[in-house]
Amino acid sequence: HFFSFNGNYDISEKIGLTFTAGATARSDFFDQSGVASTGQIVFGVKRHFNYENQRPIQFSQKRNIVGILGQATLDYDDFLFLNLSARTDWVSNLTTENNNKTYPGVSVSFLPINAFDGTWNDAIGMNYLKLRASYGTSATFPTGYPVVNVIEQTTQRFVDPASGGLLTVNQVDNFRANPDLKPELLEEYEVGLETRFWDSRIQLEATYFNRITNDLIVTEPLSPSTGFSFTQSNVGEIQNKGFEADLGIDIFRSENFTWNSRVNFFTNTETVTQQDQDFIAYAGSLAVGGGLFRGSNAAIEGESLGTIVGTAIGRDENGNFLVNDGGNYVVVEQDADGNVPIIGDAVPDYTMNFINTLRYKNWNLGFQINHVSGGDILSSTTAVLLGRGLIVETADRLNTYVLPGVNQTTGEPNNRQINNSTYFFTNLLFGPTETRIYDASVIRLQELSLGYSFPKKFLDKTPFGALTVTAQGFNLWFDAYNMPNGANFDPNVAGVGINNGRGFDFINGPSSRRYGFSIKASF
Repeated sequence: HFFSFNGNYDISEKIGLTFTAGATARSDFFDQSGVASTGQIVFGVKRHFNYENQRPIQFSQKRNIVGILGQATLDYDDFLFLNLSARTDWVSNLTTENNNKTYPGVSVSFLPINAFDGTWNDAIGMNYLKLRASYGTSATFPTGYPVVNVIEQTTQRFVDPASGGLLTVNQVDNFRANPDLKPELLEEYEVGLETRFWDSRIQLEATYFNRITNDLIVTEPLSPSTGFSFTQSNVGEIQNKGFEADLGIDIFRSENFTWNSRVNFFTNTETVTQQDQDFIAYAGSLAVGGGLFRGSNAAIEGESLGTIVGTAIGRDENGNFLVNDGGNYVVVEQDADGNVPIIGDAVPDYTMNFINTLRYKNWNLGFQINHVSGGDILSSTTAVLLGRGLIVETADRLNTYVLPGVNQTTGEPNNRQINNSTYFFTNLLFGPTETRIYDASVIRLQELSLGYSFPKKFLDKTPFGALTVTAQGFNLWFDAYNMPNGANFDPNVAGVGINNGRGFDFINGPSSRRYGFSIKASF
């Protein structure tokens, strides 16, 4: 439900005011009901009666949110604008002390061309210039029931050894309630400009931002000694600084042929600036009790939020790799300070898109090339292909290798040769997790489209006012140029699902190549 009232006033000849005030109320309810069956009896019959065991699936959760809001905009002589806003929300699934959050915002924008004599901008061909600065906030509330412990009833949990029957169990859920859980608050400071030159043939927009996430909510694994498996916690403060720019150029502009090119550039750093805990594994194997072998994302104060931790190659005091007497890397689970080793950072150095739109008479051609530079990925797919000898990089079975580093016993440079299998299988596949970290840089043909708009003379005797047909393809080609060529691996995978986790490939399915055809018509 939403209620609001609005106003629009001219305070004076040059000053205008618009405002909105209102209230909202929303109830979110999710309910899941089904049956899971195991122990198929007759092959090919996929019906629940054909399975030995049936277990009900039942899950539901509800959350109510009530909020009030207000927004006002002042404008002065069509060149200076000030916007003020604020909102307060109350949520039903947190404790009384933490169940509400107020988040204000303010922004100002200035149009110099409207404020001053326009001769200066005509001299440089500038048609438009806007300078802006803003401070904004927004809140995120958790779902479910994170502040209370619940009892779960599970059928067919155990088999009674005496009767052989299945038992129904009532037990405390493995999620530990956190009554101190708070909503997230995102603060953002931003400055930027927008400008256009030479009858808008060149358009430029640039933005610098500093986003601070307070009390980021993550799922935190717990030691089994607590009697629980995981809980939800507030990390502390995450600072995300970055720069984004978008440049558009009309290379050709005529009646029959136009060509517009755009380049979009984005770079950022995400740093954990405050945190109560020393270490929180929030995604990956440690987050689900899988151990260090597969690696995890971890929140560590002073480090990137995209940090990847896992077992590392041992190093001496000079930073040289340590190799044991058998010629293999030394595996360590703690660094020199006794912490879980940091072995990578999933945050890319930058992302760039090159977008082109060409029109010739009734034909339209578009293509987009994407370049992600940097960012690490723990690729189990690549490690398995190498370790099992399934790609061309392992084809020379008689080749021998000497791992770079020093012998951990003598301190002398390593000179112990190892064979093909020991190198790829023992060290790259089942050695330290660090050896499965790769640079995830990739160039990609993200999209290609070709469309045709039928001339109006062809549509005169049809019910259509306009008709356009378009063929499209997505993810048609890629080159992960820092990965082994024989793996043909696309780093665009989400190995830990849709959450804050990133930088993992746990032998996930490859990214899809998609084709499409569309018809757009008006009557």
